[in-house]
Amino acid sequence: MEENSNSPSACGMCLAPGDSVNHLDHLAPIAYFMNIPMVIDEELLVETMEKYYPQVKNVYVDHRAKILETIATNFDFLFVSCSNYRADLSPLLEILFNKKIHFWYCPHGNSDKMYKQFENQSFVFIYGNQMKERLKQADYYDTYDGVVRTGNYRLSFYRKYEAFYDNLVAKEVFSKFRKKQPTILYAPTWIDQEKNSSYFDVGLAIIDQLPSHYNLIVKIHPWMVHQKAGHVAHIEERYKEAPNVVVLPLYPLIYPLLKQVDMYLGDFSSVGYDFLYYNRPMFFFEPKNRIKERSYSNHLHHCGVVIPESSYPSLFTFIENHLEIQETLKDARKRTYDDAYGKERNFDGIKQEVLEILAGTSP
Repeated sequence: MEENSNSPSACGMCLAPGDSVNHLDHLAPIAYFMNIPMVIDEELLVETMEKYYPQVKNVYVDHRAKILETIATNFDFLFVSCSNYRADLSPLLEILFNKKIHFWYCPHGNSDKMYKQFENQSFVFIYGNQMKERLKQADYYDTYDGVVRTGNYRLSFYRKYEAFYDNLVAKEVFSKFRKKQPTILYAPTWIDQEKNSSYFDVGLAIIDQLPSHYNLIVKIHPWMVHQKAGHVAHIEERYKEAPNVVVLPLYPLIYPLLKQVDMYLGDFSSVGYDFLYYNRPMFFFEPKNRIKERSYSNHLHHCGVVIPESSYPSLFTFIENHLEIQETLKDARKRTYDDAYGKERNFDGIKQEVLEILAGTSP
């Protein structure tokens, strides 16, 4: 796989977040178009990067205690997807190494969840107008030293290497199905503080009720492996021989899966916004104990059909009875996608804008 051959951006890096596999799909394309390395301190992520993002150079730090020294010695700015990195690491870098580092916060997906992670950031990436307006509503937007709109850069990255990624998921995922038939993706979010996940309300029911004429991909949020390791292992083992079920607990790729699935089932995962691009049927679950505190907390759900709890015992009867209405939601899905991401941006344009902002910022 050919790596990015553009001239390097001086003194920049992406910092991989511990063992959070799900963040790689967001950071790796940034490392690619900024032509900077991904700094990693987990062997699992090194292996994952080499397999799924061979376009990006990795710097492996073999002990976490060396991370701060590596950053301070070699870099002046870094891109992160963990909201607490700037607050936690900046003081240590300044005290221990007398080094001020510029942190760029890069959201790991677009969703209707809270925006608390954008608080107390200095430089931020935003996808499009929706994120801009929500940050203004939260009184965060005008506090930043720099903001760059990226559009859907992950989609652009996938399309650049589409054949590579399509072949990868064909071998690793779709080849496991016994028959080629309509495929459903169920992608629940993790058990966060707002209780946004539908996984324990309805996850097993989806699998157990699955008709033989559908294939099902269950893309478990990687953080669920930490939260409910035993349960995830049980699900993998229980359905490993099923002819029409594939369980993916630590799978980083999104768009090559979405391209080939026919229907989305979800709750409040950012994968729902990703799926808007393909404008296909979407069904949602509303977790019964979910905390709703924002006017837009169910915004995406108008792009599909919410399955009521009363229909959980007959999920696929409800789904098939509501497929026809999905045609009437295509315009809503397109409008929501355009508002969330806007027009795709040229990688060089994003990179140049970042470098111009940094050049005008005092070290």
